[in-house]
Amino acid sequence: MSGAPGGRDTAIPDGTWEELVTTALLGTDRRAPAHVPPGRTAPAALLDAAAVATVRRRAGLRPG
Repeated sequence: MSGAPGGRDTAIPDGTWEELVTTALLGTDRRAPAHVPPGRTAPAALLDAAAVATVRRRAGLRPG
């Protein structure tokens, strides 16, 4: 986590996979994503962040 207010990262794509999973398990009512862009709901922002994190993780894999 960064030194941002509330101890959260300042941008969704920079959150770690573990932070995303924790937010998803707790629910966005109890723990909102680090940053929700204007016009987006917290659940939609969480799904967007998970999609970005998934692409980043898969981009580092080598074909079998």
